[in-house]
Amino acid sequence: MKNIALIGAGQLGSRHLQALALVKQPISIQVIDSSFDSLKIAEARFREVSINFKGEISFHTDLSSTKRNIDVAIVATNSKVRRIVVEQLITNSKIKYLILEKVLFVKTADYDAVETLLKENKIKAWVNCPRRMMPFYQELQKELSGTIHFSATGNAWGLGCNGIHLLDLFAFLTRSNNIVLSNDLIDKTVIESKRPGYIEFTGTITGHTDKHSFHITSFPNDVSPLYITINTPTARYSIQEGPTGKVRISKLNNSWKWEEESFTMPFQSQLTNILVDDLLETGNCTLTTFNESSALHLLFLNNLISFLRKVNNSNSIDECLIT
Repeated sequence: MKNIALIGAGQLGSRHLQALALVKQPISIQVIDSSFDSLKIAEARFREVSINFKGEISFHTDLSSTKRNIDVAIVATNSKVRRIVVEQLITNSKIKYLILEKVLFVKTADYDAVETLLKENKIKAWVNCPRRMMPFYQELQKELSGTIHFSATGNAWGLGCNGIHLLDLFAFLTRSNNIVLSNDLIDKTVIESKRPGYIEFTGTITGHTDKHSFHITSFPNDVSPLYITINTPTARYSIQEGPTGKVRISKLNNSWKWEEESFTMPFQSQLTNILVDDLLETGNCTLTTFNESSALHLLFLNNLISFLRKVNNSNSIDECLIT
């Protein structure tokens, strides 16, 4: 029986756990969270969907409870403690495959430190930016050609905490990580995140490669859907993500006529089982590798740290508290 460890049983962690109930082969799941209340909620959500679960599950409040050998570990803690959790986990157990939630870490120094640790322990790791898993975006990457203009616009969708998802999608669609970002259009007022102890941003982050452009905006108003627009010389795509989303497509070879089709955005509770099945069966998955995601994270994080230094008139700032 394969061993799975889930560290962090909050809102997102509990959704990972629901998906683990759908893994094809028998597995042994350990769920670790310092909050007893979070464990109880996660267990209740797991029981809602576990009627066909093949395996065993246990819940723990101490990270030292993890088994000696772990096939897949999922770290779904907040970004402040993630490096410490990864270090403790690797000290306690031999890990084969590791899935990390974003935002990876709040300090730039943590990225090299964790990369070194993963190399030393020969751990294959990925970061959960799941749009790369979605069939629509996989097919879109194959279709796109020429210069790509990528933009995303919405209200209060989390420019800081969720912007890395869109940067990752842009890098995936353009097949380029050589991106330059600008913080000139970020709103000067830094706001409190809905998660205590963290901050959030509104305004616009722009970027470009030698060929493509990137533009994401979060307005400081009531929450509204996020719209993604992708334009090339031969095609236009207008995407409204969500469980009942849609995409409108206009192509040069169809006289620029608009056509509409549905767009299904899977929940995390429908994705983690696919990841784990792939890892256990093939040793690989379609998420962003740690090394590639780390480079994108550092690009994104350094851009925000540079912004914070400007608005606070302080060069001593070395972290950005987004999660």
